[in-house]
Amino acid sequence: MVLFTLKRATAVLAIGALGFIQAWAQAQTKNWKDRAEYDLVQQLTKEQNPQTKIGLLKQWAEKYPNSDFKEDRYTTMIQTYQAAGNAAEMLATTKAMLNDFPKSVTGLYYLNLLTISMNNTAPDALDAGAKAGKAMLDLMDETFSPAKKPAQMTEDQWKKERSNFEAIAYKTLGWVALQKQQYEDAEKNFIEVLKRTPGDAQVSAWAGTSVIRQKKLEKQGEALYHIARAAYFDGQGAFPQQVRDQLRANFEKNYVNFHGDKGGMEQVIEQVKANPIPPEGFKIESKDEILIKQEEELKKTNPMLALWISIKRELSGDNSAAYFENTLKHAAIPGGVEVGGTKVEKLRGKVVTLKPATNPKEIVLGISSAEMSEVTLRFETPLRGKVEPGTELEFAGAPVEFTPDPFNLVFDVEAKDLVGWPAPAPAAKKGPSKKAPAKKK
Repeated sequence: MVLFTLKRATAVLAIGALGFIQAWAQAQTKNWKDRAEYDLVQQLTKEQNPQTKIGLLKQWAEKYPNSDFKEDRYTTMIQTYQAAGNAAEMLATTKAMLNDFPKSVTGLYYLNLLTISMNNTAPDALDAGAKAGKAMLDLMDETFSPAKKPAQMTEDQWKKERSNFEAIAYKTLGWVALQKQQYEDAEKNFIEVLKRTPGDAQVSAWAGTSVIRQKKLEKQGEALYHIARAAYFDGQGAFPQQVRDQLRANFEKNYVNFHGDKGGMEQVIEQVKANPIPPEGFKIESKDEILIKQEEELKKTNPMLALWISIKRELSGDNSAAYFENTLKHAAIPGGVEVGGTKVEKLRGKVVTLKPATNPKEIVLGISSAEMSEVTLRFETPLRGKVEPGTELEFAGAPVEFTPDPFNLVFDVEAKDLVGWPAPAPAAKKGPSKKAPAKKK
């Protein structure tokens, strides 16, 4: 398992292994039990091998279970298990620490980080993570009270430290909610993270996922914004270039599929580079919304497209499954339905892809736009030949399958109901056969 690189928990709250001797010496309320304890810890701080250091820490705990430095010992043990790459023991030690010191922000810090890095989605692990996130937030006023601010830190630095810890807690709460399919809660928590740590590309990606899974058409623009942020942000906290390239391709494809073309996409990209959260009033208008505004005019100028808009609007609504099952499935579409005084005998779209590329059994078309993959035409017998993307075809058929995300309506179509596919070239005529001359005897 790959662990997160766990950042230091600040000198005030989690004393690092290399510096705890000096810090302890300055602590007026903490004392060594005897010289032997002091010597053991001196030996411990000089040790570089994590396994050997773990042995010394266990020896210290056995000989001095009630040491004044017990909480600090837990911290050092957690950090040493981290250096050894042992996440399971990190978690066990963190839980033991919180059992003895329930208000330990250091323990809560590590439990929050481990909840995500160990990727344990068992119900008890998720509940423990959520509890740790809430507990950390509950302790913020007490831990970061003005009276506890170190003299060497400015007010802004002290506030920034608090903000970092809050971001960790909200990140855990968001991740747990995402695993529990509580997508609105996940989105809210991820937004709180981005307010505090705007350079966290992973959280932007998670925020986009949590919005997409809410399946609310009116919020898909926000989902695209978060995915674009994860794809185009290149500061500290950005994804590796290979991941960003994949996210960019995903964003651009889904932007076109949603909006209908690349119009306005560059403006969105510039916005996400500067702001981790969609600004007030941000909206990417869907191709369907654009067409719906034009629907009355389209009934006169393009009855076929007006009909398709009405079908797609119903399939994008809350009752889409019932509409498909009760109205569309196995029906003859368009079936000569009258729109604006005109009978629509066939739907019309442009080829996006053929499956396979030659002699296809399936054709993916865009009806609202040439770049949108909206319908799939399925044939019992492969068509002969091929056409280029963008070729316009007309068809009628029977819808048999529907998926809302990504949107796609599958039609069973007979070749005779397809217009625009090139006729196969006639077979070459064979000339009269010539008999070979008989052999002379």
